[in-house]
Amino acid sequence: MMRPLAFLFAIIAAGPAAALSCAVPTVAGAYTAAAQSPADYVIGVGSLRLTGPSNPPQGAVAQGGDINQMVGYTQPARFEGEFFTGSDFDASRDIPVTVDVTCVAAWCGAARDVSDALFFFRVVNGGYVLTENACPGFVFDQAHPGMLEEVINCHQGTCPGAW
Repeated sequence: MMRPLAFLFAIIAAGPAAALSCAVPTVAGAYTAAAQSPADYVIGVGSLRLTGPSNPPQGAVAQGGDINQMVGYTQPARFEGEFFTGSDFDASRDIPVTVDVTCVAAWCGAARDVSDALFFFRVVNGGYVLTENACPGFVFDQAHPGMLEEVINCHQGTCPGAW
C-alpha cells in the first residue's frame, strides 16, 4: 500500500515541473516570428555583456509569494558586434540593450553574459530590447556561418525549418 501511495505522491509532486513544454528554437523560427511581429526587429551577431543591476534588484519575484506567479525583470546590457544589413552582417555596433526577462507561471528566462551569439533585438522607442522568455528563442549561442546564412536565406524568402 505504501509504494502505490509514494508513487502517486511522486507523480503529483512532479506534475508542475513538467507542465512547461517548449519547442526547440531555430534561427528560421526566430526570423519568422520577428518578421510576423508588429514590432520592428534587428538581428545582430556578437556578444552581450550585463552592465548593471536588474530591476527589481533580486531578479524574478514570486507575486504575492506564489512561486507559480513569477514576475520577470529587466537588466541593462551592452551588445558589441555586427547588425544584419539585408545582405550581410557588416554594420558594426556597440550599443546599450535592455534584457527583458519574462516568466510563464513558475518558469522564467534569464539575463546572462553571452559571447559569440546570434541575437534578435526588438526596437522600442529607438532602443534595443532582448526578450528572454521561459522558452528560449531569440538568442542562439555559438553563432556559426550556417546560422548567418540561414538569416540571409530567410531574408531572401527561402526560410527553411520555421516553427
